[in-house]
Amino acid sequence: MTIKSNSCIIDLIRGIMEFSFLHIADLHLGRAFSDLSEINNKIDFCSQACNKAFNKIIELAIEKQVSFILISGDSFDSDEHDLSAKLLFLKNLKILAKKGIKSFVICGNHDSLEMYKKFKNYFNKDFEGLINITGVTTADYKHSFSPIEGVKIHSISFKTDEGKNPTEDLPKISAGDNNFNIGLIHCDLDKTSSKYAPCSKEDLRNLGYDYYALGHIHVPQDCGDNIIYAGTPQARTKKETGTHGCYYIKVNDKNISKEFIPTDFVRFNSQDIDCSNYENKIEIYNAILDSVNNIEEEVELNLFEINLIGISKAFEELNDTDNLLEEYLENYSQSENKNISVYKINNKTIPLFEDYKLTSDTGVIGLIANCFEKNSEINTDKIYSDICEIHENIYKKLKLDTDSAKTIIDSLETDKDEIINNVKNEIKSLCNEIYSME
Repeated sequence: MTIKSNSCIIDLIRGIMEFSFLHIADLHLGRAFSDLSEINNKIDFCSQACNKAFNKIIELAIEKQVSFILISGDSFDSDEHDLSAKLLFLKNLKILAKKGIKSFVICGNHDSLEMYKKFKNYFNKDFEGLINITGVTTADYKHSFSPIEGVKIHSISFKTDEGKNPTEDLPKISAGDNNFNIGLIHCDLDKTSSKYAPCSKEDLRNLGYDYYALGHIHVPQDCGDNIIYAGTPQARTKKETGTHGCYYIKVNDKNISKEFIPTDFVRFNSQDIDCSNYENKIEIYNAILDSVNNIEEEVELNLFEINLIGISKAFEELNDTDNLLEEYLENYSQSENKNISVYKINNKTIPLFEDYKLTSDTGVIGLIANCFEKNSEINTDKIYSDICEIHENIYKKLKLDTDSAKTIIDSLETDKDEIINNVKNEIKSLCNEIYSME
């Protein structure tokens, strides 16, 4: 104990500051899943996933013993949903408060201050000063908090479901400020025409903060310069593919360590199946099964939208089937992995035509299809050199050093045959697709 005390005293003398926090956003409590009409047997499970993800975050905050959590807006989807969402929100923040973990929350475009005012009896009281909702537990829609010594949180809430550039109302950091400054902001980054608090990275950087805890965009993104979108903890639509969770941030004397931690229980996946080498529909269905069974079991339920692509001999067979998903599920409803469900199959294949049909065409298709014939004026070496030139220009813009650029160009030479074959295949695919429309 004596050694630890002496160490703490030395740290204080040196001015070393250590703390951690969780950055979450876009809980959208009360919002239903979409795009799941085909898997009615999974709806009940999905409907609980959002609450479970929020509960997991609370457990994580306690486990990590963070100093505070940041919630960057859109905690609720709207004011029209049932009261259970509001009660769950308060219940979890109170759990943290009882552990001494502070919560700092802002209002977004879905849960603006107007929404909170309709339910002010639930949100207008602090829990021993540990639950802080900007504009609800404070007098104004913008506020600066000091959760622990040496840390400042500069927050701003949406007054209505639209917001102006938030950096116009947030304080800039003056020279000589030794605090660790955090911006808690719900905004639309680099979208000047947006009505949802548009601002640029440069606007944010000019504020001079050490960390920017952003909300609004549902896919997690590290935008550089510690400008972070946490994303939604649990995806609810096929547009929100991939892993979802929250950020665990550790600060040691202004050195920032960022860890993205998954919290989702249901995950949307989009999978392309190239059908070019399959003779019939059964082979394609088996390929779908093999593909989805290779997914790692990281969550309790993986939802798959399958896109069948490529030039396919089975095009007509696929196209003549009334409902590919229904037929697939009838024959392959039992997957090796119980946490997998295919909910949509899209036939984006292109019909296969014999080469002679394309090359003998008297129109544009014939000209394109013949472009690689020996007597053609099209020079494949010229196509390859053009590709290399494009790459070289990109490397110059990226300011790669000469050796690195040369290494990459040399690798293109090694892959020359593959590059030319890819060009040929793309043109053949285009010919097949256009020919099928005539």
